[in-house]
Amino acid sequence: MEAEFSGNFAHTMDAKGRATIPNAYRGELGEKFTIGLNSELNAVAVYPRAQWEEINRDLSKIPRSDAKAMRYVRKILGNSFSSQEMDAQGRILLPASLREQTGISKNVRFVGVGPYFEIWDEASYQQESECAKESIEELLSYVNERYYRPQP
Repeated sequence: MEAEFSGNFAHTMDAKGRATIPNAYRGELGEKFTIGLNSELNAVAVYPRAQWEEINRDLSKIPRSDAKAMRYVRKILGNSFSSQEMDAQGRILLPASLREQTGISKNVRFVGVGPYFEIWDEASYQQESECAKESIEELLSYVNERYYRPQP
């Protein structure tokens, strides 16, 4: 059964770079998971083991001879930390390199994205959320045309 993450939760990160996983996400996450960059490189993604294995299978299909695609593979896999675990208090350590690349500071926002969740810098998440709100008609049209309306 695939994990399902939804909702969003505001938290603070401690001085050591640890953030407490929301209770709503802990059971779905499992004991071992992978922390990395999301596909847009603007947030940290946390993947349950099964979801990460699926991503790895997809990335392994990319031929090593495709230099452009391998740049993406390198960025994603080179910034992924597998076999991560929560501590006894339900916290995870966000690697400094990922915090730097995504601009994450003390105030963070956990955001469910279906089979995984993202950790955003709070200010960046608010900006992204406002952008989505301002362009909701365009976004709905895009999603409907691309994914729900039959193609000729």
